[in-house]
Amino acid sequence: MGKSDSIIFEEYKKLLRNVNASSVAFLGFPKENLLTLSIDVPVKHFYDLSIGNWNINDDWILTQQYDLIVCTRCAYFSKNPQLFIEKCKRHLTADGHALIDWGLGDHWRFKNYKVGWVRDGEHEYAYQANNFLYSCYWNDELLKDDDVNLFWQNVKKNPRFGYASKNISDVIKEEIPSIVSYPCKITTKFLWPESPQLYIITLVKN
Repeated sequence: MGKSDSIIFEEYKKLLRNVNASSVAFLGFPKENLLTLSIDVPVKHFYDLSIGNWNINDDWILTQQYDLIVCTRCAYFSKNPQLFIEKCKRHLTADGHALIDWGLGDHWRFKNYKVGWVRDGEHEYAYQANNFLYSCYWNDELLKDDDVNLFWQNVKKNPRFGYASKNISDVIKEEIPSIVSYPCKITTKFLWPESPQLYIITLVKN
């Protein structure tokens, strides 16, 4: 269990508090974990590259429509995030919801800190080589968000990171190959001042 799991799982659950569902698709989940166990519904289906039934960058089709789709810590692997969001919505029931999160910072697998995924010729990957991260949710309305500003203040004040003279919008455009924005409810969570990390958690209604 990652050190942020207990904190971030609570943020997911807050957004889902008023969402009614009897069927859930978990995208990027090979099996149950503490988050999936906390969502008590009759129908749960798991989709993941590791179990061979889903690849975010393939032309995927789910087995049915769902009241809720949950995709956490996975959407940023999408090369075409706008298409990914559209496909999620196509697999929702008429009043369905999709919980999808994105992130910036804290890429502990690499020596050099990055806000986004590509910097100084190095492209972030996870779990296996060449499994690159490509995308993030962003629009400049987020500049008004307290946690976004806390994140950026902590990035800028660390001289080791090399962002002191930059602004976050320019950095995101430089370091993230594909940026997406869509109508949704948003919550953000800043973690770890020593290695700043920002979660951008979105709830999409069909």
